[in-house]
Amino acid sequence: MRQPHVTPLTAFLPVMGEPGALHRAMRQDPAAWLPGGRAAGQDQLRMLVRGVGISRTVCAHVGRPWRSGSTLWRALSWEPLGDDEDLAHRPRLLPSLDGELGLHAPPGGTASLVLDARYRPPGGQFGVALDTLALYRVAQNTIDRLLADIATRLAESVAADVTTAEPVGAPSTGRP
Repeated sequence: MRQPHVTPLTAFLPVMGEPGALHRAMRQDPAAWLPGGRAAGQDQLRMLVRGVGISRTVCAHVGRPWRSGSTLWRALSWEPLGDDEDLAHRPRLLPSLDGELGLHAPPGGTASLVLDARYRPPGGQFGVALDTLALYRVAQNTIDRLLADIATRLAESVAADVTTAEPVGAPSTGRP
């Protein structure tokens, strides 16, 4: 039996923020840091995936966090939704994705996001050929944009926590 073609995707992106705070933010509800993230049932989220000139809502599953060294990982998979957000009527041009999202945040170093994922080009052998010629670049651009969106939301979350955590003191009177 012939195995379906699977295309690997990998992307890396630096993230601004204190590494420990970024890890804490990524441990939180994924709806807080996934673009357009909103709950859609038990262990399901709706999120927005943007590519070259298109954006689509997908049904995402994000696994529990686990650590490997200074990297915090979460499984990430999605199924595309149709215009009526119904999985049964999903468009055949947008593939499903299965992968791992990591936040490498060494103490005292620069944090970075990594997505190591795989997808099956839709459309059989014709889809594989089209993927090789052009659609792979669209898929790579899509996950690059996804990481940029996640990095922005994580950095904003960390910045908001720092702002609210700072003590509010009395105004200075100018006296010692």
